[in-house]
Order: sequence, then C-alpha cells, then structure tokens
Amino acid sequence: MANTLIRIVRKWQTAQSTISEYSVDGGDLKGFILERPGPDSSTPNLRLRIPEGTYQMRWHDSSLSGVAPYNPVPHLFNAVVPQSRYILMHNGNYPENTDGCLLVGKTRGTDFVSNSVAALNALKDFLNGVDIDQVNVIVSSMYSN
Repeated sequence: MANTLIRIVRKWQTAQSTISEYSVDGGDLKGFILERPGPDSSTPNLRLRIPEGTYQMRWHDSSLSGVAPYNPVPHLFNAVVPQSRYILMHNGNYPENTDGCLLVGKTRGTDFVSNSVAALNALKDFLNGVDIDQVNVIVSSMYSN
C-alpha cells in the first residue's frame, strides 16, 4: 500500500511566526499550520520550527494542559528530528502556543490560525481512517511575502 502524503507548504513568514497551507494528497482535507519563525532547527528546546523534509507520524498523548483534552495527537519525527523532540500537530492559535509544534487551523491571519480545535478534530478523523504509520508529512517552503 502506498503511503498517504500530507503536504505542508510554508508560505507566509513574519518575525513572530511562519504560516503554511496543508493538504492531503487525493483528499479534501486542507487548512493552515502556524509554526515558530525561522530559522529551522533540529535542536530541542530552542523554540524554533523544524527543518524542511519528510516526516513519519505516530500517535502521542501530550501532557500539555491545553492539548491533553484532545489526546492522542499526531507526533512527527525523522532521522534529523528525533521522536524525543516531541514535535506535535495540535490545537493553538498564536506563536506563544507552540515551542516548535505545528498548530492546525481552518483559517489564517497575520501571526494566527483560527478554528484550531475543529481543524485538529478533522485531521484526527482523517488519520483514524488510515494507518498513521503509513502517513508521511512533507514540509517545504514557497514563500509569498
């Protein structure tokens, strides 16, 4: 069986955040991702976004108080960004809601995404219908600023 691809394309960047569009190949699921501003880093605890590349996914139960009610959430990792960095896709609206994770939203504005819980639930519904171990996330950049 071929892997399912989720494409995240970074398009807008400010001093406070990076916002991307995401979509599932061959599906209707799409929205926006808010991350920390650049530069990219694979080093933990720097509050920076992850490097471009291809990531695997698995489920993770977060202990973060604002995220835990929505457990499990998707956890991204690859050979450069280890599982121990705990890069999650979760709810949140503003740059201060992330230390490097990807915040999902249905709409976007300058330095925020909105309808985050609805976007997270839609993503989780999709992932529950496929084998999360067979999902790859491709992060790339095509800035529109």
